[in-house]
Amino acid sequence: MRQGPPKLIVFLILAFLVATIAVWMALNRKPATIAPWNAPVDPAERSDSQPSGAQTATQPVGGTEARLKTVAGSLIQAAGAVERVQALEALRRALESGATNEVSAAIRRLLDSRTDAPTGLEFKIGGKGLLAEAPTLRTFLLDQLGRIDPSAAADYARLILNDSNSPDEWAVALRNLARGDVSLGARTLLADKTAELLNNELWQQDPSVGFLEAFDTAVFLGGTSLLPALSDLVREKDNRAVAHAAFLTLDRLVINQPAEVLSAIEQHPDWMQGREETRANYFARADLGDEGQRRLIESYLLDPNRGATELQAFAGVFPNANFMISQNLLTDPAMMDGATLARRDKAALAVVEEWLAERRFEKVKPELQKIRSRLVEFTK
Repeated sequence: MRQGPPKLIVFLILAFLVATIAVWMALNRKPATIAPWNAPVDPAERSDSQPSGAQTATQPVGGTEARLKTVAGSLIQAAGAVERVQALEALRRALESGATNEVSAAIRRLLDSRTDAPTGLEFKIGGKGLLAEAPTLRTFLLDQLGRIDPSAAADYARLILNDSNSPDEWAVALRNLARGDVSLGARTLLADKTAELLNNELWQQDPSVGFLEAFDTAVFLGGTSLLPALSDLVREKDNRAVAHAAFLTLDRLVINQPAEVLSAIEQHPDWMQGREETRANYFARADLGDEGQRRLIESYLLDPNRGATELQAFAGVFPNANFMISQNLLTDPAMMDGATLARRDKAALAVVEEWLAERRFEKVKPELQKIRSRLVEFTK
């Protein structure tokens, strides 16, 4: 009778086979990729064609909601920063794994439950006005809802703006409302709620990043209705963060609608009382090649109540072509190309030389001469 191979040899052969199979599987496995939170979702990757209420083998009805609750629970119980980031990443993957209508409904039900937890991250805007970082679970979910289902996000924004006392949630809700509903009624509500946010004294006292970023909604709306509230905040010398946010917002409104906004500021000198040099910076944005804006600057310079300090500030910066580059919730930063700058500088130089030849500008002749010298250099 033949004897089988020794047990040790059999063991070694089996171990070799197992190791070979493991190496083969590792070499043929596709690496997983993790997209950023604000990465666009390819519709083809979602099972949107799945009829509402139908079941699939991999994703039963209610499965997404259960997964969201489980992952949200992990975030709440996370002991440290690494665990919180991992939980958020798991939550993002869970959101991207289901059909849009099911994920949207699951997010809204989770928001309805008022489940929340800090993430340890900042309120940080990434590309296309979406959040690159969110400070809480709820702001994360509101941001994701706006990305996944804009119409539903706009509807839910109304609940947030009527019920939530979180300025960060308001910031995302204002963005979602503006993007997801372009009706006249939605725009009216957006204007009312933006004014309410700007005038919220409690939020002003300890401004969150989301509160300050929400000022961009005023730029999105345009017009002059929010100028009184913004000018009040510009004068808040003891609240530098809020004053600076209001300053930038007004500046961007001037850039977008110079004639309309500068005219309103000129008609209400009290708006800039104590911030006359700031007003000078705004008027230095004017394009003297535009007849309406030229008349505004003439009136501005010839106003007998215009102080010497403000005039000097105007002369020190005109023409103001400094632009702030930033990521915003709703609007893109303004830019000006070289050809436009050259055209405006040439037109401004011609107008300033005309003014220098007129006796009515005698009082501001030193300031005009300073401006002329700068424009001569610019136009060479």
